[in-house]
Amino acid sequence: MRILILGAGKVGASVAGNLVSESNDITIVDKDKNKINEIQGMYDLQGIVGDATSPSVLADAGAADADMLVAVTASDETNLATTLIAEQLFNIPARIARVRNEELREYPALLSTSGFRATSVIWPEEAVTNSIVQLIHYPEALQVIDFSTADLILVSVKTDAGSKMAGKTVADIHQVLPDAKVQIVSISRQKFSVTNIRPDTVINPGDEVFFLTLKSEASNIIRVFRQKVRRYDRIMIAGGGSLSLQLARALDSSETANGDNYNIKILEGDPSRCQYLSEHLSSSVLVLNGDMTDESLFINEGIANIDVFIAVSNDDEDNFMSCLLAKRLGAHCTIALINRSSYIDLIDSTDIDIAFSPTESVLSDLLRHIRQGDVVSAHTLRRGAAEAMEIVAHGTSKNSKVIGKPVTKLNLPHGVTIGCIVRKEDDSQEVLMASEKDLSIEDDDHVIIFADSRQQVPEIEKLFAPSVGFF
Repeated sequence: MRILILGAGKVGASVAGNLVSESNDITIVDKDKNKINEIQGMYDLQGIVGDATSPSVLADAGAADADMLVAVTASDETNLATTLIAEQLFNIPARIARVRNEELREYPALLSTSGFRATSVIWPEEAVTNSIVQLIHYPEALQVIDFSTADLILVSVKTDAGSKMAGKTVADIHQVLPDAKVQIVSISRQKFSVTNIRPDTVINPGDEVFFLTLKSEASNIIRVFRQKVRRYDRIMIAGGGSLSLQLARALDSSETANGDNYNIKILEGDPSRCQYLSEHLSSSVLVLNGDMTDESLFINEGIANIDVFIAVSNDDEDNFMSCLLAKRLGAHCTIALINRSSYIDLIDSTDIDIAFSPTESVLSDLLRHIRQGDVVSAHTLRRGAAEAMEIVAHGTSKNSKVIGKPVTKLNLPHGVTIGCIVRKEDDSQEVLMASEKDLSIEDDDHVIIFADSRQQVPEIEKLFAPSVGFF
């Protein structure tokens, strides 16, 4: 696929690096010559220095032959203007814009194909907010992924020594939880994936286990991998930017596991910003003015009783240090927003529980547009190394390699696992786990697939593609 990326900042560079590794033809445009030189030194792609809103610059970048435009500059106005230019002058089929201004949500026509001609709009802060809220709703989970069916989720959790599943086999989970609808799809051990998961694969203490289940059962399943699960009620958010505002609003409008409201505190160093937050949040959210690395402030505000400390300022170093400090002073779980990928790798050797990058959320939004076939959703996992896909199967047993075939008999690439099938029955949906006996794929089934390496995705797309002429 020929992809034109506008903006070589942190998001643009990360997206380019991930997509170029999949043999896409990538061109990236930015006004900053140094950024273009840097990214060209890292990846095999074409770089163009110039204004992304200039038709001549876009023409030089190959817009006339592009299959997709991804506008992720720092300016919402530039991103939306370029989607309009891409459609009007170059007829680029897929036009994706990153937008941050929440006010624009009130004018959906502007963001559609009848306005700025964007075929899709990415709201990175919304994606990050949703990810954090999911982590709080499912205590002790390291990652929670939603699919198109409202009930199905993919959860990762670290296995404690002494937990019910430590030392047990993958198949034993059905003995420990005989009535649970659950499918283990991958195990990550010391940063490496345990490929070819089998029923007799042993789960060791320290393993990160990825499993598919229903939302209603996720918490019970997490408990068999952890010695103790602490309910998350008390939340402290460090940093008072727009992401903090969205996150506080989302948590303030939801309930804890026992039906109570969350106890939320926001820590912000700028007094005027504190005033703004106070005016735009409910009175139940406490806004504190102070340094997010101030040890005495943490102690005075009861950091030892905080269930989840979340650092989401615009400064990676502040997020990093404040999480380390909060953890040392007794916070149960710490979550750090980190933009630099090198910092995320460094965090693995610290006591910080979860680190995530906003670029991963953007990339997940992009993947479903890039994937071939009828892909409903795609999500990066293990910091971009793996991928979970929801793909719709089409065809008949005569023109498809998967329709009518038992899941256990499919010729799947090594390291690829089918987790479950979501089958629509009239107005309802049925979730069928791959471990269920005699399970076969039918036309229009939504198949959830886990790939240990994103390099396996083209093979998956080819496997699910009907014969030529089906459509």
